[in-house]
Amino acid sequence: MQVNDVKQVGVVGAGVMGHGIAINSALWGYPTLLNDISDDVLKKSVENIDYMLNIFIDERLIDRKRADETINLITPTTDLEKLAKTSDFVTEAIIERAEEKRELFTNLDKMCPPHTILASNTSSLTLSDFTSDVKRQDKLVLTHYFSPPSIVPGVEVAKGASGSDESFNVTYELLKRWHKVPIKILKEVPGYVVNSLQFAILQEAYKLWADGVATAEEIDYGARMTMGFRFLQEGPLQRVEMAGLWNWPPELRAQIINSSLNKTPPNAEQLAKIQEHWEKGKPWFIDRENMQASVDPAYRYYAKLLKKEFWPKDKD
Repeated sequence: MQVNDVKQVGVVGAGVMGHGIAINSALWGYPTLLNDISDDVLKKSVENIDYMLNIFIDERLIDRKRADETINLITPTTDLEKLAKTSDFVTEAIIERAEEKRELFTNLDKMCPPHTILASNTSSLTLSDFTSDVKRQDKLVLTHYFSPPSIVPGVEVAKGASGSDESFNVTYELLKRWHKVPIKILKEVPGYVVNSLQFAILQEAYKLWADGVATAEEIDYGARMTMGFRFLQEGPLQRVEMAGLWNWPPELRAQIINSSLNKTPPNAEQLAKIQEHWEKGKPWFIDRENMQASVDPAYRYYAKLLKKEFWPKDKD
């Protein structure tokens, strides 16, 4: 199978991630079936698609005509068999429960044409956790998107344990056609690369907050104004090189390396305080009663970055 053989796309799971993944393919001309278990979920998903495309219009990534064309290419359906039988590339974006994913992939394996590639958006699990019953092992891939998936360019891509280079390459090229930035993952591990990095930072942020070193607002502000400011141009490994670590005296280089590696999980007191915060159900930054208003400024900022750094430039 070649990337040109992908004519229709399916997305199973129409929630926070699924509706955004569907936008990615439809935006670049691919008819896309979007599946979930109820019409109510699909109705909400269509509303979310329209909301996100309006952000694209407001930030001048696309015009209204392009948005309407994108919406017309997305077909919501509760009929999983219809999606499976007509899709050349299917992405799973359901809840992070291994048994539910296992059941879905087993059913898709039976219903999809032999050439169809099956992808998972899992982040906390690995493909091996739920695909051992799938016969088409050579057509299993990971495509781990990041929220909001219709905007964030990066997508982690990995083969299954017995995955083929062919399926991997088709997936990689397909993502590039959707103007995403595929990140090659060479080995299955829980969290893969980006979530492993995010969770390491999150662990330290929680501990600093629990110990009263700074407020949640100041911790996030500090990360945004320093690491966040630099991360679009350099990652953590390049940062230490640019800081000249390679040129430091050996004893200082050893000291900083040991310090960065000598991190421990939260202690009992820190963990209790963190758990207490979440049990109260009062987020630091988000209005639970109006999530859309809470995330809207961030999504619009992301869209500006997307246009500036990654969006195809208009031809003169």
